This record gives sequence, C-alpha cells and structure tokens, in this order.
Amino acid sequence: MTTSREETSYRWYVTCGMPTYSVLAGVSFDRVFREADAIVEAYTVGHARARELYGPDIQYGGPGWAGISYGHVNCLGSPLTFPVDSEVAHKPIYGSLAEGIAALQKPVDWAGAGLMPFYIDLWEGLKRAFPCLAVPFGGFGWEGPITTAWEVRGHGIFTDTYDDPERYATFLTALTDSIVDYAAFVRSLNGQPRVVERIGLYDDVASLIHPGQWPDKVLPYHEQFFVQQTDGRRHAHIENLVPDHLPHLDALRLDSFDPSVVTKCTPRDFREGCHVPFLWRLTPMQVRDLDRDQIRRFVVDAVADGASGVFCNISRTMVSAAEVVKIHAFIDAAKLVGQLLDDGVPRSDLREAIRS
Repeated sequence: MTTSREETSYRWYVTCGMPTYSVLAGVSFDRVFREADAIVEAYTVGHARARELYGPDIQYGGPGWAGISYGHVNCLGSPLTFPVDSEVAHKPIYGSLAEGIAALQKPVDWAGAGLMPFYIDLWEGLKRAFPCLAVPFGGFGWEGPITTAWEVRGHGIFTDTYDDPERYATFLTALTDSIVDYAAFVRSLNGQPRVVERIGLYDDVASLIHPGQWPDKVLPYHEQFFVQQTDGRRHAHIENLVPDHLPHLDALRLDSFDPSVVTKCTPRDFREGCHVPFLWRLTPMQVRDLDRDQIRRFVVDAVADGASGVFCNISRTMVSAAEVVKIHAFIDAAKLVGQLLDDGVPRSDLREAIRS
C-alpha cells in the first residue's frame, strides 16, 4: 500500500510528552527514565502545566518513562548510562563484523535480557499508579538497521562497507532480523500481532552512508525491515539527508516521510527529488532562533513548496514564555493554511493568499 503525494491530505500536529512534563514539574530528566515516583510526579504536575501553557490543540502523551531508543541493543548486551538531567547513552559491543555475526546467531530471550525485566516491572507499577489511563509498554525501543549497526559496531561500520562488503551484508541481514524479532516481542507485550498494518522506520545514521552506496548498503535492509513486519503502510524518519539521497526514497514505497532535522535540503528539494509524501518539522533550534513572523512564514513556505503538512514536537527547551508564544504562532499558521486549502486556494497561491 503506497499513498502518493497528490493523494495525501494536508495535516498538522504538535505533540508534548514526558520530557517536557519533567521540566515543567522540576524533575531531573534522568530520573524520568528509571524512577516510578519521578515519572508519576512529572506526569501529574507537568501534564497539567503543559495544558495551561499550550492549550487544547496539542497531542499530549500519557504517563510513561521518557523514551529510550536503545532497548534492543541493550538486550543484545550494550550497557546504558544515565547522565544527570540528560539523555541516555549506550556503548558499541562488537569489535568486528565477525564477532557481531557470531553473536547474532545466538537466540535471545528478550523478556529476560538486559534491562527488559526492570522495564516490565516499571511498566506494571505505572499501570497500578494510573489505573484509569491506558499505559502501553513503550519507550524501550529500537532503531533502523543502519543506526543499529552503528550502535553496536561503532564508527567501524562506515569502513566495513568498503573493507568487507560480504560480511557487512551478512551482518546487516542478521541484525535486521534481530530488530524485527525484538519489535515483535515488544508488540506482543501490548497484545499486538507480529505483522501489523503500519510500520515506522527510524534510521538517522543511514544519512551518513553515501547516496551512491544506498542501493547496496542501505535499501535492502530497509526493505527487509518493512516486508517482515507489514504489508500495509510504511513510514520513515531519516534526518539530514542530502539531495542525492532523495530519489532512493521512492524505492521504499513510503506512505509518509519525516525528514526531521535537515540542513542541506528544502521542501522544494523533496518535491523535486522524490515522490514520497512528507511533513516538514519545526525543530527546537528553529523555535529558539526564529521570531513569530518567521515561524508563520515557515509554515506557509513549507506547504507551498510541497510538504503535505507541518508538525512540531515540543521539547524540553520550549517552555519559556517566549517559546510558548512561538508554538501558538505555529498552531495559528497551521490552522490558517488548512482553512485556505479547504477553501480551494492552490498551494502555489498560499503565500499571496496569506499576504492579502
């Protein structure tokens, strides 16, 4: 199932979750990854304050620990560290492709591996703390094939593509199988099947592979990741692509794409370089650096130049009065663009319609 850009309706959204709640509640961020009482306090206090600041048009996340992308690699043996008031860190574990291939041949009991027992217990505690809310198991996740390869192999993965292409292929195939199996285990905790209607791929490190290598070194493992998990919709998030990467996205038959933080491409580049529907993200750096009028223009320009919509994930840095005002400017502009499109204004005329 593939949705063309022409068939994709305009949409916008803003999300807010536990990282922001922790700041608003005055809870040290590292505690929200591991401590039930900190999570309860951050959600109970921070969620209410977020609603006061940002209003009713936001998608507010429920209670849970702050998201960790390294659940899968931790269960493979990568130790995690939790710096004070900061994000989680991991360490590579395979000194060579041969070592990684040998390790990946061994079956893993995901329920008993790494910190998984701890997080299952923490999840059970949070369900008891919030009996009236749905608290799915989430936030102990996985990444796409290339990012995972970098996580467990370190920077050596970038020279492996040249130095040992045959072992690289064997390693990536086995690693992608492992990712898929881990993801299926996590879904089973939530009563979901192994194969689902929609799958998202999050693989930022893929952008560090030269575009000329993508057909052999990236795309086969992205396709493996998708085909083993869904026969339905495909979403991908890969930040910092360059224009020469963009034609390769069409090979993945995506229904939606998030370019995330991107410095070398514009919406127009995506419109002309590939056919995938994409949403344009307002990043924390842009909220910091742009004023309200510039944020309004950001929304209009993105949609006029080809984006199917716009979105913003409120981060821990977006809680000052000045930044809250900018979030409201983004929401107002996104709503206005939606109304103009509903009224029949062509995307190419949005700039002029806004000025008039």
